[in-house]
Amino acid sequence: MMSFTRLVALSCLLFGSALSKPAPRASAQASTTVSSAQTLPTTCGDIIQQADFEDVYSFSASQVYECLTSVPFNDAVALRFIDYYNDTMQFHSTLAYLKDPPEGYQQPPVDLLDGLAVIKQNISAGYYKNQYAFEAEVQKLVYSVHDMHVDLSSGILSAFAFGSDSWEIVSVSKDGKELPQIYLTGDILYTEDPQPITAINGEDPVEFLTKLAALNAVGTLEPHADWNQLMSSPAIDIQGIYSVFSQGLTFYPGDKLTFTWADDTKVDTDWLAFYMNAAHTGPLSTGGDFYNYFVLGLLPDSYNESVYPVFEDDSDGTSEGTLTNWYNASFKAYPSNPDVYQDGLAPGGGVVTGYLLNETSTGVLSIPSFDMYGDYIYNFSTAVVDFVDKARDANMSRIIIDLQQNLGGQSLLAYDTYRRFFPQADPYRGSRRRDHEMANTLGRVTTGFWDSLEPGTDDYDNYYQLLASDEWVVTDRLNADTGANFTSWAEYYGPRTYHGDSFSLNERYNLTSDVFVESAFDGYSFGFPGLGQTWAAEDILLLTDGLCSSSCAEFVEWMTQRGVRTIVAGGRPSAGPMQAASGTRGARLYSADLIDADIDWVLSVDNSTAGSLPATRDPGMQTSYAGLNLRDQVREGDAAGVPLQFMYQAAHCRIYYTIHNVYNMTRLWLDAAAAAWDDDSLCVDGSTGYASFLNTTAAKDPPARLADEPVQLNVLDTSLDYNSDANAAESGLEAATSSAKGGATVCKTKTGGCGANQKAVPAMKVQCGQTITECVCMPVCRTDLDCGGALKCRDKTSTPDKSLGTQTTSKLANNVKGSSSSGSGKGVCKPDTKLQGTKYLSLCAGQAKSG
Repeated sequence: MMSFTRLVALSCLLFGSALSKPAPRASAQASTTVSSAQTLPTTCGDIIQQADFEDVYSFSASQVYECLTSVPFNDAVALRFIDYYNDTMQFHSTLAYLKDPPEGYQQPPVDLLDGLAVIKQNISAGYYKNQYAFEAEVQKLVYSVHDMHVDLSSGILSAFAFGSDSWEIVSVSKDGKELPQIYLTGDILYTEDPQPITAINGEDPVEFLTKLAALNAVGTLEPHADWNQLMSSPAIDIQGIYSVFSQGLTFYPGDKLTFTWADDTKVDTDWLAFYMNAAHTGPLSTGGDFYNYFVLGLLPDSYNESVYPVFEDDSDGTSEGTLTNWYNASFKAYPSNPDVYQDGLAPGGGVVTGYLLNETSTGVLSIPSFDMYGDYIYNFSTAVVDFVDKARDANMSRIIIDLQQNLGGQSLLAYDTYRRFFPQADPYRGSRRRDHEMANTLGRVTTGFWDSLEPGTDDYDNYYQLLASDEWVVTDRLNADTGANFTSWAEYYGPRTYHGDSFSLNERYNLTSDVFVESAFDGYSFGFPGLGQTWAAEDILLLTDGLCSSSCAEFVEWMTQRGVRTIVAGGRPSAGPMQAASGTRGARLYSADLIDADIDWVLSVDNSTAGSLPATRDPGMQTSYAGLNLRDQVREGDAAGVPLQFMYQAAHCRIYYTIHNVYNMTRLWLDAAAAAWDDDSLCVDGSTGYASFLNTTAAKDPPARLADEPVQLNVLDTSLDYNSDANAAESGLEAATSSAKGGATVCKTKTGGCGANQKAVPAMKVQCGQTITECVCMPVCRTDLDCGGALKCRDKTSTPDKSLGTQTTSKLANNVKGSSSSGSGKGVCKPDTKLQGTKYLSLCAGQAKSG
């Protein structure tokens, strides 16, 4: 799922004309095919014209594919990017394990660095004939890591996502025991007798979707979780995000999309593409212009900033139009009367709700995300405390914590929630990083600098608290083996050898250090006064859909290590076990721009390091985000040192979604409770016995690997060569490539800055044969299209700086608090309207978007 930094909302765009979830069986003669605009040589220009001036953001997939494959390719730029990305991924913690995964790992092995070397060879050999072919191959390699912390948003692929739009799907069983079948979500919602789909594009739907998921699902550890990314879910509806199938496919899926049912009813429609760039670019008439902007970050000479209005952002950090329940936002899936709800409840705002099911003496705490910011961090915690208090006072005997679609977020909120249930038991929280020369230099210099700070000096006042929780300061962290602070970077660095690679010693956060807590969490209090532990571990159940990632996966680890059981829903239509947390289990999300800032700062502090650090970091291509996992989460007492990322950790029970519970959360919670506590015969056949309880080992060995070979991506099937000199000159590429700009380039306007919701962007002009780059202000968020005011503009890609002028930015981005992960995902803002039943199809068909 963007993001993926793209599983969460990639932009503030609202596709107001989007179709709702349909139930089309009674409309077999109708077609919602979107008519393409007449094909022109300037296909990219047609798209940008409509997006900039007509507020059209969805197009026929084939039209966008024609645009993407018309974008020229420049080998020098591509080679710079591969070198930059190769250096960046040296910091990724699991390279050795990816190449040779241990037993139980469910995805194919991949040698990431070797894959980059092969792509580099292909560049030099002239293998790529257009930019799309190159970027698609890079992105496929990135996805093969199957780690939500490993995400890449750059170049022309960042401009679009593909999908079915309103034709959303679910995979459900009739009774919880039969194998699931595929249905349109609208059929489940609005028809009394929904019928399963028997073919998609003439192919068995399970086979079709399995291949689609293997290629486009992002960051999950087994195909069961890949599968769930394709499906609709109330837990993503309430977050304002679409499924991967609907609007999150990275790669061109083809032109036509055809659904067939058992009675040979058939509906033909089109795959669509969605423009994801929130800024007005000005005219980008040709593939070359598209290259200049999305690859090099250069605006066309004709860009006129005065044409576009400045959108003021008067947001105070809280959602407008907040809710008291998720009932309507979830299509009546969640109850209308929660006993607890977080202040600011809204898509893009608060998420926590709580329910007391008195008839079964069960309390349900719903946490679909830990990704909070600003005041939401505090009212998130308040809502959890409120739920615990009310459930205790109401004598609820059992607790379900619903983590469906939780892709992570603030680690401190996961820890805070854990301690509300186990206030006296501190989790292990051990982690380590991969050793290599650049990491050693960053750590040695930064830790040494912090250790040398003397009270009463300006440097002490400016840096001591600021850097106390910096990732490269370790003497304010604990040696997990001894419980004492590390005395130096050298002690921490080790190295220790596991799986043929070198790693640091295990670290833990020092939550008794006032300066560490103040720096990492803005002084957030970790005091847990109260009545002590209310529920025994065996009376708590974690419900997931396998997508639990990052901070959510940490939470699951801490809870299960106390003896809490897990149940997982969904997965491919096959018997057997499924893991509860198949998103990333890494301990620390990090990014290329943070590494760039780290290197710049260390070079400014100690110029003797120049020999071991790159003097400049040039990504070649404009790269808005490149994520990685800096530290592995490891388990206490594991002598083999296997990262949790590579341990098979099945849920204690697996259940299928059913026709009756997939959009009825109360029914789902009751079904989960019955299977977990009352009758394990309700679990999916063959799914039990793979998980361990506290101080026990699993009775069964991990299942065989589900995915043995990576799915092939045919992106080079084009006879068009857009790399010729003629095309390059015609498109303006020849002039642009000599002045390529990196994604982290600082651009200052003549007036010293841009207004609210604007960014300074380099604009290229060619005068007298010389390329001149000037900076202009561009609006970056259309607040009139920000999903009804619910999703506010948030800058997640700003480059941090450890200089005194940006202390706050550095602290939030580079220290522990910056370990927030939205997952790396896909999705766009979701509208509130849905098609309600077959009879409304003709009413919405006229809303089909042109393009």
